[in-house]
Amino acid sequence: MGKYQLWTDGSARAHTGKGGSWAYVIVKGEDAIAKGVGAETETTNNRMELKSVIEGLKRFDPLNAEVEVVSDSAYVINCFKQKWFVSWRANNWRNSEGREVKNRDLWEELLAVVETFTHPIKWTHVRGHAGHKWNELCDQMCSDMYK
Repeated sequence: MGKYQLWTDGSARAHTGKGGSWAYVIVKGEDAIAKGVGAETETTNNRMELKSVIEGLKRFDPLNAEVEVVSDSAYVINCFKQKWFVSWRANNWRNSEGREVKNRDLWEELLAVVETFTHPIKWTHVRGHAGHKWNELCDQMCSDMYK
């Protein structure tokens, strides 16, 4: 299947009463080859960030694809770069402060998808609203869900 970038974004508009949205763009070389977007009510920004990665990764053949996930969500990227999930699992889904890990259902779903990949997934953080073409597109796709 080859090498790909999966650009993701999520947002929540709690103050509007319209819930939140998620979006992803799959990029091969210089071209966007697939996009996805969705929305949910009664959600948070972090839940939508997780959902965007889950839905995007599901589009790949995990046995062959080499994927770099690119996101402006430090919440998502740091979990994998710093391996937070290892201690969460070892501590029965409790964080370092002893509290229940938020969004456990989506973390478990994401980890289940990630663990099907043959090639390690690369996790890259970018600053949001900083002019990254694909990040801006994902952000726009999320915003368009509110129109």
